[in-house]
Amino acid sequence: MKVILGDICYPKSEAMIIPANTKGIVSKGVPARVVKAGLSGLTKEIRQSVSDRDIEVGQCFSTGPGRLNRRGLKRIYHAVIKRLQDDFSSIHLINKTLDNVLQEVVRDGYKTVAVCGLGIDVGNLDPKTVARITVENCNRYDERIEITIIDDNKEFIEETDFLVKEINNVSTK
Repeated sequence: MKVILGDICYPKSEAMIIPANTKGIVSKGVPARVVKAGLSGLTKEIRQSVSDRDIEVGQCFSTGPGRLNRRGLKRIYHAVIKRLQDDFSSIHLINKTLDNVLQEVVRDGYKTVAVCGLGIDVGNLDPKTVARITVENCNRYDERIEITIIDDNKEFIEETDFLVKEINNVSTK
């Protein structure tokens, strides 16, 4: 597991996990930056994905990478952590959703994935708590897929880095 303070739009991975809602509206935070960087009809593809089926909170849907394919990205997994864009999420929901999405990424056969801090963008969840949940989930899949946790939230990344080092120290003893 790698931890990077930076922009998830430069993932150097085959797959990417970003937060989403059931309506496919992406005008804030990480999803908005990814859509802007991906261009090439990504907004239309997201809205089409959510209109084709009933997406529930806790699930995910995936789209192509748009122009992010030039950076090696093959698939974007949209982790549905809210019903509507302005709703709040919960730690329990982040935990459940991230596990579901990581299972799907592994099942789809990708070798590398970039994950951001789900639910911290609009400030409704504590970055340190989300870091713990992210590291715990990613650690369960670390043997099956190369995971990079990348976000521009310094508090989230510092806590994530601390927790990853703590896990590595325990496993080497």
